[in-house]
Amino acid sequence: MAGRGGVLATTKEIEQEEQRRWKPLPEWSAVKWHDGLVTREFVTQEQEEALEANAIHAVARFVAEQVPYYQDLFKRLGISADDIRRPEDLLKLPVLTRSDVQEHKASLCARTLPEGQRVASMVKTSGSTGQPVEVYHSSRSAMMFPILKQRQMRWARIDPMGRIGMIRPPKDLPRGPEGRLLEEGETCERDTWSVQVGPYFQTGRLVGFSNRNDVDRQVDWVEEQRLDYLLGHAAELEHLAFGFQDRQPPEGLRGIFAIAQQLAPEMRQRIERTFSLDVQENYGFNEIGIVATRCVEGGRYHVNAEHCLVEIVDDDGYPCAPGERGHVVTTTLVNAAMPLIRYDSGDLAEAVGGPCPCGRSLPAFGDIHGRYRRLLDLPSDTFRYWNALRTALGDLPENLSKPLRQYQLHQYRDGSYELRIVIAGTFPAAFSERVQAVWAAAASDPPSLVIRVVDEIPRPPGGKFQDFTSDFSPT
Repeated sequence: MAGRGGVLATTKEIEQEEQRRWKPLPEWSAVKWHDGLVTREFVTQEQEEALEANAIHAVARFVAEQVPYYQDLFKRLGISADDIRRPEDLLKLPVLTRSDVQEHKASLCARTLPEGQRVASMVKTSGSTGQPVEVYHSSRSAMMFPILKQRQMRWARIDPMGRIGMIRPPKDLPRGPEGRLLEEGETCERDTWSVQVGPYFQTGRLVGFSNRNDVDRQVDWVEEQRLDYLLGHAAELEHLAFGFQDRQPPEGLRGIFAIAQQLAPEMRQRIERTFSLDVQENYGFNEIGIVATRCVEGGRYHVNAEHCLVEIVDDDGYPCAPGERGHVVTTTLVNAAMPLIRYDSGDLAEAVGGPCPCGRSLPAFGDIHGRYRRLLDLPSDTFRYWNALRTALGDLPENLSKPLRQYQLHQYRDGSYELRIVIAGTFPAAFSERVQAVWAAAASDPPSLVIRVVDEIPRPPGGKFQDFTSDFSPT
């Protein structure tokens, strides 16, 4: 896989060799799931189309027999399961919205699951862009998370015996004795990466640190732990990049993984520039799981086609042409507990065409442009100013960016904005002058922007840092 050095495209044989570096635990030595993933990455277009068609028709048959919501929908539309055989046949069905799932939760659940499967978990979206959505996952669907996570690690050429560190909210880290959450300043340790790649492989040690610790404390921790790999929310990684501006990159760090948040181009550039490493990234959401893995070589997201199908569609639910931006609509192929067909993720992404330079033939889509639900309640010019501010912060000269540790832009109901920043040391007056100049140039009559230095930027209950907040957003 390509890296910052421009490695050549991969092949099936290379990936098979990489997979052999991962030694299964004895009880999983006969399982060939991961080998199947390698094979799927290099099938021909005709083979991919046939596999997609078989999976879609199987889902259609199942929901027509077992899921009341789709039984009623098919009857209302005058179609049967045999009318849904290929990806293009999905256009016969309406896009499934967040509100639909909230309203029809019970009827979207299957009456009976296939033999050998059970309801394994219920996940709940954060609700940061509206009311939470609850979705049940089958045992097969839940099992796909560690399997697909290992695919990403294989693509990133991870040494499975390396030392991985996680900086995450305490609730997402391994618990202490009696289920106690990790406290500030504490480090948790585990003998394996079981929380990441499941119980399938022999791995090195895992250490964790709470993101409630201040940025400079996190920077010290990363240096002290001598990590091979670092995993954290995109915003946390950007904060670390700010903290490492006047330090050498951590000795021995070989990989960085961004999770759970969109990684804006400016954020990616800052992190990669600071650590001299490519940022590895998956794309997914709780309702489906891991949808796609970002390809460093091609800069696109390859869909985990064994797990789900993705469409990039316009406002009317029809396919976008390559280069156009549209809604990310996803159909689960493995979750029999609560099948979601053409579910609107709330995200916007670009459609792409043609082969990927990485050599893989998995379906793909382009850059993710954020959540359109966040835009629905906001004044139309909001993101013009937000993007201008991001650009200004990304282009700061070193003497102005060094003190910066965190930032958050807040939009007030009267249309004014406040940029909250956490700094280490002295706040340079030239910082305000530069940011205000870019802000003023964003429009002929820009709204007021106040820059305020704060000791701390509060987080929402879920613990995920938000770099933009607004009084217009849903509570």
